[in-house]
Amino acid sequence: MSRAPDGPARVRLRGRGGAAARRLLVAAALIAASCARPSSEQGGEAAGAIAAMAENEIALAPGAIPARASGEPPASPAPRAGAAGDAQVARAAGDAQVARALQRSPLRALRLTGKPTDGRFEAILAFGAGVEGAAPREVKVKLAPAQKKAPLAFRRPVAFYRLARALGAHVVPAATARRIGIGELAALIGREPNGRKLLRRFAVMNDGTVDALVLAPAPGPPGPRWVSSRRRSVRFDDAPELDVWARWARSRSPARGERASVLRDYLEVLALDYLAGNGLRKEIVIDVSAGALSLEANAGAFPLHVKAHELDRQLDRLVEAARFPRALRDALARFGPEQAAAALRPGGIEDELVPPRALVELEERRQALLSLIEAKIADRGEDAVLSL
Repeated sequence: MSRAPDGPARVRLRGRGGAAARRLLVAAALIAASCARPSSEQGGEAAGAIAAMAENEIALAPGAIPARASGEPPASPAPRAGAAGDAQVARAAGDAQVARALQRSPLRALRLTGKPTDGRFEAILAFGAGVEGAAPREVKVKLAPAQKKAPLAFRRPVAFYRLARALGAHVVPAATARRIGIGELAALIGREPNGRKLLRRFAVMNDGTVDALVLAPAPGPPGPRWVSSRRRSVRFDDAPELDVWARWARSRSPARGERASVLRDYLEVLALDYLAGNGLRKEIVIDVSAGALSLEANAGAFPLHVKAHELDRQLDRLVEAARFPRALRDALARFGPEQAAAALRPGGIEDELVPPRALVELEERRQALLSLIEAKIADRGEDAVLSL
């Protein structure tokens, strides 16, 4: 990022990730240019800032999206007070507790699911074990030990979950990594017909442990959603439900039959996949009883290279959307480079979940998505756009 004397900051978007961000910024500029009468003085400033961009670089005027030449995080709006804000704080604390429980709860049993070459298991954990005054209860989760062919693949789903948690999104089940001794794994899968072959595929560390991805069965804490029998998967590319949700999102007012909770989840799905460069989404899980969506297969998040047009589905639907959750916009405004590094590289280079380039592209896409939303606000007003 550079700054011209007495001028706006300039951000150059390079590579395929930058190309995806540019598409949203062009859409934002077109929306801003169509604003004959901004809804407020602030909206007019945002429209002018977003429109001031060239083909391969963006001028961000002071007061729109703040420049961070010194690495400082962007100015963030004050957290919304009241019950909604308290609920968001409580849910974030609960999500963190679930992730810790997945990492530390005693492992009781493993059962192979799917093909042996996939190395995926259903695991039974004793939640609450070791907690004073709490009776442990057995819960079923998903577990995938790291394999020699992809020893670090577990990091990408964990990074995707941490991105979702940092943005307050509701649609991603808790995910964490835990180290399991190879002897404990051997004892737990010893009765499997292909147990010995499986052990040979695992990536064993020098200390005799194996990194394993552990996934909660559904978003939120243990409860009805974790054992719901009314869950089904739909394809992301051609399921009729996607067209219905897209129609709801395009409507400037609540559409007939609209379910606000599902629409919020749908927009979170689009935003998270776009931010993480995940253009390979195959399916979405619908929890019919809870009226909620869930993203449970996130290995495609934060790829090393985002190929051209891989994010077209997310981009087109985000551009068409007329309404967004206010909490999502506010979280995007707060989630600057420092917050991203804290979420995705918590221990520095030793514990990084994504490479440095992924953080750069994440920031490019975050600014582009935020610019798109702000352009829509400048066009139609904050209350009309942030109505979910």
